[in-house]
Amino acid sequence: MAASGAVLSRRRRVGVALLGAGPLAIVTAAALPAWRTVYPDRVDLRSGRELLWIALPWALVCGLVAVVSLARVGPSRWLWRDVSRGLLISTVLAGGGVTAVWWLFSATDVYAREDGMVSTGPGPGTWLALLGCLLVPLAGALPDDPSPRRGS
Repeated sequence: MAASGAVLSRRRRVGVALLGAGPLAIVTAAALPAWRTVYPDRVDLRSGRELLWIALPWALVCGLVAVVSLARVGPSRWLWRDVSRGLLISTVLAGGGVTAVWWLFSATDVYAREDGMVSTGPGPGTWLALLGCLLVPLAGALPDDPSPRRGS
């Protein structure tokens, strides 16, 4: 890694910022409602704390790979960058897919409809947790800094 006082590359500075913002978004999501169901006489909100047991372990795994990707230089970095990119794609597909399926099952729940449910859907906590889970592997998937060209 860089010696103390040395300037970090642009890729590493952005990566460290994303690594900090991702878990911060996930922890902030715990304070927001994760799911919102509207009935004619009330609004039910599910706590965002229920997301932590899924989002934090996933962010930890992605974060470990991202840290290795940011620390590596040279030819060995491409493997870790590709693993981070794969985790990023997996997060998009799995997070979006699970949210969509949960939304479908919640919206078509017969018992909730009998209770007069008007609408249901993810709250701001869910969206913020998904964003946080995307920022962490994005940190490791950042491309290398462009090398200086001749005459520049």
